[in-house]
Amino acid sequence: MPRLVRSRLATLMFVFYFALGAWVVTLSTYLMSAPIKGGLNFTTGEVGLIYSTFAFGGMCAPLVIGVLTDRLFRAERVLGIACLLSAVLLFLAARWCDDQFTVMDEAYRTSASSQLVAGRPVLEQWQRLEAHEVPPGEEATIRTDVRLALDRVNEDPAVRQTSRDTFRTLFLIMLLYCICTQLVLTLTTVITLRNVPDPAHDFSRVRLFGTVGWIATGNVVGLLLRPASSDVLYLSAAATLLTGLYAFTLPATRPKGTGRSLVEAFGLPALRLFKDRSFVIFVFIAFFTTAMNQFYVVYGHRYLTDIGVPQPVGLMTIAQVCEVCCMFAIPLIGARRRMKLLMVLGLGGYLLRAAVLTIGWVPGVIALGVPMHGWGYAFFFMVAATYLDREAPPHLRASAQGIITFVSGGIGVLAGNTLAASVVNSHRVGTVIEWPLVWQVQLVGSVILFLAFVLFFHAPPERSPGKGLEGASHEG
Repeated sequence: MPRLVRSRLATLMFVFYFALGAWVVTLSTYLMSAPIKGGLNFTTGEVGLIYSTFAFGGMCAPLVIGVLTDRLFRAERVLGIACLLSAVLLFLAARWCDDQFTVMDEAYRTSASSQLVAGRPVLEQWQRLEAHEVPPGEEATIRTDVRLALDRVNEDPAVRQTSRDTFRTLFLIMLLYCICTQLVLTLTTVITLRNVPDPAHDFSRVRLFGTVGWIATGNVVGLLLRPASSDVLYLSAAATLLTGLYAFTLPATRPKGTGRSLVEAFGLPALRLFKDRSFVIFVFIAFFTTAMNQFYVVYGHRYLTDIGVPQPVGLMTIAQVCEVCCMFAIPLIGARRRMKLLMVLGLGGYLLRAAVLTIGWVPGVIALGVPMHGWGYAFFFMVAATYLDREAPPHLRASAQGIITFVSGGIGVLAGNTLAASVVNSHRVGTVIEWPLVWQVQLVGSVILFLAFVLFFHAPPERSPGKGLEGASHEG
């Protein structure tokens, strides 16, 4: 395979993950922030549902991924069309947020006008606190009274109704967008695995450029844009449009399926993989690992903001720097021979991240907690993609990737978002969140998953190229 093809696939990864990373990290902070801080004042539950659109997309995409790319159409063409639709939907989402911010800001300020703190309107007192104009002897009392008054504003029926109205339309737009994006997410993996000569060696080297794209977008957002704003949606829309146009220049990736029955057309024979014990355990662990990971994915930026970390968007790209290093190292370590060891290292990284975040020591969070996010993803999920490609028969590999998209990227993300939102909400009073109690839940879950994987998962022996589960029998 000419090196130029790998470079073209690496470029695909870069532009797609640049687009995705533009909004994923900071959107929750934007949606949860009060209008006086530039946000839309969503509840924790509403934010969880917005992020859960990614999960709903993950459940819908596998229903069509097999029939589209294993049976009917060239994968790069499906990818391009899905990206173009995604770009339009992101632009609509950004415009809707801009239009509704004015409505939300007016409702919020109208409610706040009736709240007085020490004889002054609460927003005036808030501005004095922000400008450090309150005498030191009065600051603690006024800060507490301002927070309580803003909590009452936040719960005003008119404010909450405006939030709900904004949420409903944004949820629908993001749902349609995420269905398209989950197709794209799966297809970037499928196209790469089908076009590189040695998936176990080449996939991580190509995929690491997606992480480089994520780092790049984090720095662009952190340095040039307002992170808690609709700017991130506009940036993502532009980058997604570029991805869609570029997709049509990729190598032709034709369908490999030959059957024409309805069962085969939807890739249902890929469900045979569940006869293998190791595969079932892997799916179980991947599901719950994704669920636990959503605590950090959705609320990590808000957590770092709350503990006073400067430039949290840029800081979070440390995880992606670590991820790039790990992906580069995977082929050198030998993913084929040490598959279980590498995935254990990944789960161990997630466990360490949860422990550090629970302790809450800021230097430790920066030096260990944030980097372990990238470490865990590279060593567990990237190696897992290679494992899945090795296990599935060639003509069902897109369908097999779709199974994992459904289980992990679909219901796993949904379960994680629901659980994380419930835990955060139970430890939230107004705008204040007791973060150590939140991370304890993730820590307990990470310990259980780590032990379960070590004890029960046994990586199958490597088989000759082209053979999936149908080509060899093993206990796992």
